[in-house]
Amino acid sequence: MSIPTTEVIIFDTSEALRNDHSVLRPALEVISKADGVQMPAYAGVQIEDPATGYIFLNWDSLAHHQAMIASASHDILREVLKPALGGSAKMHHVIFNDHPIAFQQPVTEVLLLTLNDPSHRTEVFDTLIKISDSTEKTIVFGPTLEDENVIFLVGGWRSVEAHWQTVANPESKAALERLYTIANKDHLFHSALTPYE
Repeated sequence: MSIPTTEVIIFDTSEALRNDHSVLRPALEVISKADGVQMPAYAGVQIEDPATGYIFLNWDSLAHHQAMIASASHDILREVLKPALGGSAKMHHVIFNDHPIAFQQPVTEVLLLTLNDPSHRTEVFDTLIKISDSTEKTIVFGPTLEDENVIFLVGGWRSVEAHWQTVANPESKAALERLYTIANKDHLFHSALTPYE
């Protein structure tokens, strides 16, 4: 199976969603009927600050998602999504370097990087490829389709503490320190995602 186009939505959560994650179910049921969506969808609130939420949807292609947006179902989706939203939402599309199995782990790291200078793209990608390969692809990354200088990384961990312990070892720490000098760390948080069929 080819690597999907992953839609990533980072949004302000409503109090209703923070109290009951099933508030998202009607929206994800609408999406599950769309042509080209690969279920399950994954959603959750940020561990560090539950006022931020995440939805990850895998699509056969960006064109499939765009067709859903252009359909009548999208108006229904927007309506049933309202109870979960507490404000703004930002959508990105990414084709990761491998299948995003991080969503299936107990904790998913969500990292958003922006290149300081496009001339560093090769070095940033080389570093991220080494990290991804060393974790047997439980960490994957890719540039957003909206802006190739913005890179999403998702990593699967047993716990938030396991993530911090891993990156504290000298080799990882040195690689990340260099990475963060050539790319801005715009977003680095965690979520315990729930799959929705």
